[in-house]
Amino acid sequence: METLLNRVGPAVLLVHSAGGGSGFAVAQTVPDLVERIVAVEPVGAPTDPQTVADMGGDAAFMGVYGDYVAERGQTSRKAATQTTADLAGDTNSASTLLSLPDEGISGNTHLMMQDDNNGEIADRIITWIGD
Repeated sequence: METLLNRVGPAVLLVHSAGGGSGFAVAQTVPDLVERIVAVEPVGAPTDPQTVADMGGDAAFMGVYGDYVAERGQTSRKAATQTTADLAGDTNSASTLLSLPDEGISGNTHLMMQDDNNGEIADRIITWIGD
């Protein structure tokens, strides 16, 4: 990812699930090349204030979570992602956690990009990126 970012220049970094750890590490390595970070139900969301501050510099962070978090044993991962969003919000107020059920978007699995309402979810993410 670092090589790609060095080639294409600043970009929005979107990671999913186990790709979170790699994405967060890259955001710390080349923060000037990360404009925004979107993390869909990520593994490894950092909760240390300095790590978050180093990750993407002042890049806005969005965590995205679907339904059935407790049933899937993902409550601690979601809590860590919320902490990342809160800490990133200290330097960029656009940082947020998009909890789809709280927004009235329900029925989503961990692979929400394959769910029937994936277009609605993509629209929310794209709108946030553009703001």
